[in-house]
Amino acid sequence: MSYALFIDDERDPPRDGRPWRIARSLAEVEAILREYGPPSLISFDHDLGEDRPTGHDIARKLIEGDMGDHPGTGFAVGLPPGLRVVIHSQNPVGAANIRGLIDNYLRVRDPQR
Repeated sequence: MSYALFIDDERDPPRDGRPWRIARSLAEVEAILREYGPPSLISFDHDLGEDRPTGHDIARKLIEGDMGDHPGTGFAVGLPPGLRVVIHSQNPVGAANIRGLIDNYLRVRDPQR
């Protein structure tokens, strides 16, 4: 069963009927990936609390895992073809950085995307 991953330290996902899994931190993202595999949709917040990894850090770990880094971790499950990404962050610079990182990577990995 595919699921949607909602990454945010405070807010909850929309009540839209999707099977959301909520991660409040990088460690929770990894635990969800390890248990459920890759999601079909990821919704990112950027700011996840003071002195904690950001949504951009998580996006980078997801990409590194897709490239074969981080073996033996949840990030090693990779990013599925057709992954949908939503950025719901209220931090416009952080949101643009996440969007650029993921879009650029997926454009190179999947040129026909």
